[in-house]
Amino acid sequence: MTIAYAFVISITALAAKQAQTMIAVSTLVFWQSLFCALILLPQMRGRWQKRPFSVWRIHFLRSFGGFIGFLCYYWSLNHIPLVEASLLRTCAPLCVPFVVLILHKIRVPKSRWVPLVVGFIGVAFIIQPTPDHLNPWHIVGFISAIGLALSMVTTRMLSQQVSGQETLFVYFFVSTALSLPLVFIQGDSVVLPVDVWPLVAVVTITLYVGMYLYNLAYTYAPASIVSPVSYVGVVFSGFWGWAVWEHVPDIYAILGMLFIFSSILISTRMARDRG
Repeated sequence: MTIAYAFVISITALAAKQAQTMIAVSTLVFWQSLFCALILLPQMRGRWQKRPFSVWRIHFLRSFGGFIGFLCYYWSLNHIPLVEASLLRTCAPLCVPFVVLILHKIRVPKSRWVPLVVGFIGVAFIIQPTPDHLNPWHIVGFISAIGLALSMVTTRMLSQQVSGQETLFVYFFVSTALSLPLVFIQGDSVVLPVDVWPLVAVVTITLYVGMYLYNLAYTYAPASIVSPVSYVGVVFSGFWGWAVWEHVPDIYAILGMLFIFSSILISTRMARDRG
């Protein structure tokens, strides 16, 4: 299920990158969020319950994190190779301890610093933060990982209080509400050209199926297994980047990939040993 999720989400990114040649990122996020919310709406029948303000606060944080994550991910796809954008997004586990620090005031354990340092060395290889090589869109790609990390932490907080369908529906509803004014602020149109409808349909369907598979994977297997296996999505993204745009990762991207993957393996092994 994890491998299937990684493959499906790589198709989401492929279709999104193609769609953005015809429509704005905010327009794409609006329509994918609206369609996914409409798909989930019938599933929410009879499931609505009164929630305290504390739960709605977490819902909004989770939705805002997911919104920023996808928005920055799609923006970065326009300016850097697909595999590099995907690599930076997979850095979300590296950002989780810092999100936990901010939300729960729980300091990063000393044992976690080794995989974190290894992972951020990998990020540095990809971003190459020197005056001659720094591309600000790599920073935008990394911000998508921060947004994803926020959504991961808050999803965990919600998991004991609400259903998965409710979490996803609220996320897509909030994402729709946040992206619509952004479309008009940027002076873009919410109307989709006929040629782009098939691509938006692919983005919507694969995004919904991917999130469904992702939830199933975490239901049947621990994060220590799912997290490193999901990294195979970078391989799929690399293949699409090569097949469609002839992007071949340079030595720095490959080194970054190895460091980030090693960091995730170290982290998940430590989590498994503690369990």
